[in-house]
Amino acid sequence: MSRAGTFQGRMVTVGAAVCLTLLTGACGGSGSTPAVVRDAAVTAAPPSPPATDLPTDLTLASSSPPAVQTQSAQPTATASADPLSTSIVPGNFPFPDGSTHTLTNSKPTDASISLKGVTPAAAADFYRKALPGVGYKLFQESASDGRTKVTFTGHNQSVEILAGGTTSPNLIVLVFTQCSTAVQGGAIPTRRSDRVACR
Repeated sequence: MSRAGTFQGRMVTVGAAVCLTLLTGACGGSGSTPAVVRDAAVTAAPPSPPATDLPTDLTLASSSPPAVQTQSAQPTATASADPLSTSIVPGNFPFPDGSTHTLTNSKPTDASISLKGVTPAAAADFYRKALPGVGYKLFQESASDGRTKVTFTGHNQSVEILAGGTTSPNLIVLVFTQCSTAVQGGAIPTRRSDRVACR
C-alpha cells in the first residue's frame, strides 16, 4: 500500500472516531453520565431539614391597623345625669324661662335649689301660676323683711319659694321638704323642723 493510501486510511479511521464521538455525545450516547457530573451529584449535600427549634411565643404583627377605641355614644350616668334626678325634686318640676338652677342641698327627705337669671318677684309670680298645673296647691303665702315666702304642697312634699329680702335682695331659693305624713322610719337628725303635714 502506498503512503498516500495509508494516510487516507488513517484519516478515515480518525474521522469515523470523531463522528462516532460527536454522535454519541449529541444523542445522549449510551446514557452514561460524565464523571464530573456524576461526582457532583454524588457529593452534593442533601437539603437541610426544616428548623424545629424556633421560638413558639412570637406574636405575629397584624397587617391591619389596630382597632381604634371609641367612646360610647351612651353617656355615663355619673358624668351626665341631672343632679335633680337623684333628689326628691319631681322630674316635671318647672323652672322660669331664662333661669339657671343649681342643686345646693340634697338629702333623702330634703333638697334646696338656687335660681339665677330671673328677678325674685318674677320667680314668685311664675310659681304662683305654674305649680298648680303640675300637681301642687297653694298652702300659704307670707312676706317679712322684704322677702316673699310662698309654700305649695303636692307629690307628698312641700315647696317653699323664698324670693328677695332686705339682706339679700336677689335671693331665690326653692326648698323641697318631704311631708311629715310621708316620712317613714326612725328619726333623721338632718330633717327640717318646718315640715308640714301634707298629702
